[in-house]
Amino acid sequence: MGRFATTVPYYERFRQAYPREFFGRLASMLRLDGTQDLVDLGCGPAMLALGISDRVKSVVGVDPEPAMIEAARTAAARAGVPLALHECRVEDLPAGAGPFDVALIGRALHWMEPKATAAVLERILTPRGVIVVCRALSAEGLNPWLPAYDLLKRSLRAPDDAVDYRTDPAVFFSGSRFIPRESFLVMEETAISADDLAGRLLSMSNTSRAVIGARADGVAGEVLSAVAPFIRPDGMLPEVVEAKATILARSG
Repeated sequence: MGRFATTVPYYERFRQAYPREFFGRLASMLRLDGTQDLVDLGCGPAMLALGISDRVKSVVGVDPEPAMIEAARTAAARAGVPLALHECRVEDLPAGAGPFDVALIGRALHWMEPKATAAVLERILTPRGVIVVCRALSAEGLNPWLPAYDLLKRSLRAPDDAVDYRTDPAVFFSGSRFIPRESFLVMEETAISADDLAGRLLSMSNTSRAVIGARADGVAGEVLSAVAPFIRPDGMLPEVVEAKATILARSG
C-alpha cells in the first residue's frame, strides 16, 4: 500500500480546488487552442488534468499510487473525458510516452527526484514544450483560523517528517535546461466547514489515517476545537484560496 492509499476517499472532495479563473488564465498564457497534448505528472485524482481538458487535444495522467489511478479513472468517466493513465513514477514512464506540449505538476513536485525528472521531461516534451508547476493553498495571512489549524496539523505529523512540501520550482530544476518563464496567482474567496477541514487533514499523506492511526476517529473534534473561535453564525469558516502556476521552458 502506498502512502496515499488511505487519502483517496478524501483528496478530491476536501483539497483546495483550483478556481475556474485559474484554468482560464492558464489556457490564455499557454495559448491553448485544442491542438496540444498534455500530461499530468503525479496526477492524483486528475483535478488539474480534468480542469484543463476542454482546452487541449488529449490528456494523460501519471501516478504511482494504484488507488489514485482508479480515482482518476472514475473522475474522468464521471466528467466524460478520455483520460489515458500510467500507473508508475515519472522516472518509469515508458519510452513511447509523448511527445507532450505541456507537462503539469500539481501537489507532487516534492515527491520527485530533480535530475531524473528533468531528464524524463527533456525526453517527453516537444522542443517548445513547457512545464507548469501548480499549487492551490489556503492563503497565509488571509485566513484567521489557519495558524491554529496548522498547529494541529504539525502535532499530527510524524516527528521525522522532513519533506519540504513547498518545493521551489526554480530550485528544483536548477542545473537543468528548464527555467521559470512566468507565473501568475489567482485568489478565490469561498467557505469551508470544520468537518471539511478534518477531511482535508485525512487527505494528506503526512496526516492520513495510515499515519495518525486511532487518532483519526477523533480528528473532527480536534479540528472543531482549534477553529471554533473563527466559525461564523452560519457554521462556516471563510477561506481565501490562492492558486499559483509557474511556467518553465527550456533556455536557449
